[in-house]
Amino acid sequence: MPPIEPLDSTASETSINNWYLVSVRSKKREVFLKYLKLAITQNQLQDLIIDIKSPQDSVYEDIVLLKISNFKTAYIQLKKIEFFQNIERKPLAQAQVNRMLGMG
Repeated sequence: MPPIEPLDSTASETSINNWYLVSVRSKKREVFLKYLKLAITQNQLQDLIIDIKSPQDSVYEDIVLLKISNFKTAYIQLKKIEFFQNIERKPLAQAQVNRMLGMG
């Protein structure tokens, strides 16, 4: 088992690599994803927004799942992206993520 490394001081209100549910404006998920990927590239946010998943079920058509390393910083960045509406403050359990992605 690797040693536990201390969190740095900027890690307050941090949620290390948790999945969050992001809602986007109705029927604008694909456009939001383009803007999000552009923002990640332009602002070097690869360490902040670690993974992006889009549930395929039509019930989730205005939902994006993001694996992020710091909620507060991610929220600040997401607010700048067109068609972003909200991010749930509570991280999703892995079982919920799997269910939304049709893997469980």
